Amino acid sequence: MARAPFLDKFAGHGHRHTVRDSLAHVIQNIEAVLNTKRGYGFFMHDFGLGGYTEKLGTRELVEALTEEIRSEVAMHEPRLGNVEVKLRGRDSGLWLHFDCDGVFNEERCRLRIVFHTVTGQVRVQEDV
Repeated sequence: MARAPFLDKFAGHGHRHTVRDSLAHVIQNIEAVLNTKRGYGFFMHDFGLGGYTEKLGTRELVEALTEEIRSEVAMHEPRLGNVEVKLRGRDSGLWLHFDCDGVFNEERCRLRIVFHTVTGQVRVQEDV
């Protein structure tokens, strides 16, 4: 039996969702997981992203962050299968842009994940 997504443990289950609403739930869950800092905000010590201040601006940051995003999404969002994460690029506002490809409802989908290298803030949206 598949595990319930993180946010669904706290949300009501009495209403039906459309496929798009369900993808919105997946995005909301991934964003909540990735904005949790490891060791804070959850009873599991290894939940969320680690601290990257010591690796700020280095190739090691990008490699470690890419793999950690992939593993956190795969572990804590069971509705998205075959997760692959790749760095798309960065911008002048110090945001790293990632493509997150996976299978949702038996269809391929792509999410855009952006990570602010100074604050650690993460935003997730559907890449259309």
